[in-house]
This record gives sequence, structure tokens and C-alpha cells, in this order.
Amino acid sequence: MDDWMTLFGSYLNSGVHRAGPGVDEVAVQEAAVACGLDFTRIDVREVSDKPGFLTAVASALEFPPYFGMNWDALHDCLTDMSWRPAAGYVLLFSGLQCLAKHSDVDVEIVPRILDEASAYWKQREVAFYVVLAE
Repeated sequence: MDDWMTLFGSYLNSGVHRAGPGVDEVAVQEAAVACGLDFTRIDVREVSDKPGFLTAVASALEFPPYFGMNWDALHDCLTDMSWRPAAGYVLLFSGLQCLAKHSDVDVEIVPRILDEASAYWKQREVAFYVVLAE
């Protein structure tokens, strides 16, 4: 994806988007900010297990203290965001390929939760983009 501004320009484009190798993370961030969206980079390159993954996401997004450190709680927090009000959101995950190869994280459930969160916000006409960088 080269034209991040176009992608982020409408909540109708909300969803999970795979970025090719060598994605310019700064360009993603600049486009998100230019479109008035909250940008968060979540680095999971060094993650090797489910608690590590959940901690990385919770820390990056500053989840509230009641976050339960499980998949259901991740889903609940991603479809709430009341502690982080914004016009819309861009989450850039760095290192998911490493996560799939070198961890025991259930890599099937993560995309499903991210898809569900994107669909939830899209129904509410709120931009919610997940960019998966290698």
C-alpha cells in the first residue's frame, strides 16, 4: 500500500491491511496523523508467548488496569477504547511474521480479533485500521 492518505481518508476502508516488506512506518504514521487519526505502533518482534503479546498490545495502547490479559479481554478493549478517545485509530503491528515463526502465540486468533474490532468500529462509522508490517 503506497497511498496511506487515500486509505485512511474514509472509515469505509477500515480493516486489516497487510503491508509489504520494507513498509515505511513513518509514512504510515504521518498519513494517520494528517487524517486526524490516533496512531499506535505495536512492536511484537521480540514476543515469544501469549502474555508477551498481550502485554505489548496493552502497553502500546495504554489499556486500562482492568485489562484481563486474555483474548476476550483484548477483544473487549479493542472494541471499547473509551480511555483513548479519538476520531479514529491506526494500529501498526511490526514483526508479526517473527511472531508467527518464533512463538507459541495462537497466530490464528490474532487476525480474527483484529478483523472483528475493525468491523465493530466500521459499523459505528469510526475509522479503525490495522496495518500488519513484516
